[in-house]
Amino acid sequence: MSPAYRLAAALLLPLALIAASCGDSTRKAPLADWVDGLCRAAAKLDRDRDAALETFTSSDFAKTAGAKKAFAETVEKQREAQKTFRAAVNDLGQPDIDGGKEVVKAFQDQFKENDQRTDDVAKRVAAIPDRADFLTEFQRIVDQAGEPDFRAKLVLVAKDHPRVDDLIAAIDKDPDCSRVIFSASPAANPQSEAWVSGVCTALGTWIDALSTGADSINRKLDAAQTPAEVKRILVDFFEQGLADTRALDRALKRLNPPPVRDGKEINRVFTTAGEDLVAAMERLTREVRSADFSTIEQADAEAARFVALIDQLFGDVAASFDELQQYDPEGLDVLFQELPECQF
Repeated sequence: MSPAYRLAAALLLPLALIAASCGDSTRKAPLADWVDGLCRAAAKLDRDRDAALETFTSSDFAKTAGAKKAFAETVEKQREAQKTFRAAVNDLGQPDIDGGKEVVKAFQDQFKENDQRTDDVAKRVAAIPDRADFLTEFQRIVDQAGEPDFRAKLVLVAKDHPRVDDLIAAIDKDPDCSRVIFSASPAANPQSEAWVSGVCTALGTWIDALSTGADSINRKLDAAQTPAEVKRILVDFFEQGLADTRALDRALKRLNPPPVRDGKEINRVFTTAGEDLVAAMERLTREVRSADFSTIEQADAEAARFVALIDQLFGDVAASFDELQQYDPEGLDVLFQELPECQF
């Protein structure tokens, strides 16, 4: 999914949560029923938000004036979606637990903060100069606005009312509901962080291994005295590379998909890439074993060809992830940018 989608979603999802006038209601509902109703309302809100974002994300961001207008229209569509959400949540009353009233108040307090935040962002987007680069300015506004931390408010309530922990856990059982209620990004979700960390650790280990081998292969080839030595150096490299790539494939397949809407599809891109890389390394290993190294000239030519194929392999890895552009990362991309193990 485009960067504009992620940025807009990060701004508009909190806006959607201004919908809890339910605090004035004294009617109580069993915890499970209350959370179920909340999550059903959140699911519809999420669909409505996506529909509202379509016009904005299809805009020509090279034309700043038009992009600003599209964003303003999207915010208004989102406000309409909020009315439906507000009515649904209002009908829920209070969760029938110790601390239920405080839960509702926590919602109300967060909604007020979100209102102020979203109004401020809308004004700042409208004030972007028409000659400025829209996406650059939009990114800056999003970064400065930050993300609300509603989970922290409920955790604070739970210190005095332990049953609120049950409410939080019930929301978290539905990853999509948790994403909508607690955050526009799964950055705080340990399952998402574990998945990104696992992907980066697996890829980083593989890249380090192949890079180290590739860095040393030229030195070894320069020192080789016979065609047979050249072949042995290349065969050893690709056999070790195949073992490292199979280890990468196994590591990626051990990971559970991240708890985001497109999590299974995003995870599949990585597991498929692992399988494709194994197939490529198997092919290259077979080729180098069967290549003709009869003369020093043939050995030099084959060595140059296989060294070039090593470089191409890294390019193929990057290209294999292009498919990710069609999916909404919902903050996974932020984790890839921020986790230390992903900085390679």
